[in-house]
Parts: sequence; C-alpha cells; structure tokens
Amino acid sequence: MSSNILSSKSLVMFEEIIIFCILGILAGLLAGMFGIGGGLIIVPVLIWTFVKLGFDDSVIVHLAIGSTISCIIFTGLSSAIAHWKKKSINFSLYKPVAFGIILGSFYGALFAVQIDGILLKLIIAIFILIVGIHTLFNIRIFSKEIKINNIVSVFAGSFIGFLSSILGIGGGTFSVPYFRASGLSLTSAIGTSAACGVPIAIFGTIGYIVAGINEDILPNMSYGYIYLPALFGVSITSVFAAKYGAELAHYLSQSTLRKLMGTWFLMVSLILFLI
Repeated sequence: MSSNILSSKSLVMFEEIIIFCILGILAGLLAGMFGIGGGLIIVPVLIWTFVKLGFDDSVIVHLAIGSTISCIIFTGLSSAIAHWKKKSINFSLYKPVAFGIILGSFYGALFAVQIDGILLKLIIAIFILIVGIHTLFNIRIFSKEIKINNIVSVFAGSFIGFLSSILGIGGGTFSVPYFRASGLSLTSAIGTSAACGVPIAIFGTIGYIVAGINEDILPNMSYGYIYLPALFGVSITSVFAAKYGAELAHYLSQSTLRKLMGTWFLMVSLILFLI
C-alpha cells in the first residue's frame, strides 16, 4: 500500500515537472519576442495546475502570481541580456523608470494579497482582454508622442511596477506603450521593456515572500507566496528559450509582432474566464 502511494506521488511530481518545464519554454519565447516577461502565459497555467493539485482555493491565485513574478527574474534577465546584445535597450529612458518600478512592484505585491483570489483572476482576465483588443487593432494608448522627463518616468515606473506586481506580469503591456509614446521603435520599446521586467520581478518577489511568510495554509515547498517547484521548473527552461524569442522579434516585422501579441492576449483572457 505504502509503495503504491509513493509511486502515485512520484508520478504526480513528475507530471508537475514536465508541465513546469514546458511552461518555461513557452514563457521564455514570449519574453524574448514581446518583452512581456512570460507572465501572461505562466499565471493562467499555474492557476490551472494548482487547482488540479488541490491547493487551497483562497491562496491559488496569489500563489500563481507570486510564483510567476519570481520566475520572471530569470526569464527577464535572459531576455534583457539578449536584447542588450542586439543594442535595443535605451538606458537613458530605462533608468528613471526602473527607479520607480522598485517601490511600485514591492507595494503592489503587498496590496495584491488583500484582494480576493476570484476577483483578482477576473480583473486579470478583463485587463488582458482590453490589452489584446488594443494591440490587435493597433489602437494607440497615446495618440501622439508624450514629453518625457525624469519625474514623469519615475511616476510611470511606479505605476507600471505596482500594477505589474498585482497582475503577475513583467510589465510589457504597460511599458511597451509608454516607451512607444516616448518615440522609440517597437523593437527598441520591447527591448527596454524587457529590461524593466528585471526590477519588477526582483522586488515583486520580495513583496510576495514578505506577504506570505506567516501564511499557514500555503502548500509544502512554498516560501511565502512562491511555490518553489514551479519557480525552478519554469526558470530552468525559460532562460534558454528567451534568447530565441529575442531573435524572432528582430526577424519578424512590426506588423506581425503586433498581430501575434494581440492574438495571444485574447486567447489568454478567454482561458482565464473559463478556469
């Protein structure tokens, strides 16, 4: 009897690892192609996986978001390095935005865990749907270029970090339009956005650890709202996949990139409404 139980647990763990590794490949490709950190695929898949694993309903969404943010540390770094090698990161625009992101992402995590999980999932789904429509139909958030200075960029970074940490994303859905409005090409905006995913992920992760460190109903192998098997499984494969995504971003036309991004967002929003 005990051997059968151990065999069953081993099979479940093996299935978890396979799911997390495949998820990492897809997340890495998306991080490199779109500068989105991979969060828009990792969050819904982790929610589905955690439901199947029987985790407590009250923590599933927050655990999925926290784990996703921690994974973006590695996908974001890999993607940012790949774009840096392509010279598509504008550091003069990046630095003040990154400063604001540090505070915004940390406090965003602390705020997110106060929101009911079901409500938070619906907010994420609606948000992704709106972004998908805007992207697919090429609706610019800003109709013309905006004047950028350090103060504006710090506030923008705080806003980007706060919302990204709540939604479990690398910030590309906010930072790409912002950098586009500042006058950057789509390729350069994606590269600079990918670099922004790194501070979002690092300080968002710290926030989710602090927020959940004393939570008793979290599953085993969790550190705060970070599920360690998901972190390691996704991160290992995503790091290698991100550089190939960045290569694709430089070979595809801007029109093709836009259509792929928009279609992906619409698909993910539908999945979130259904699970």
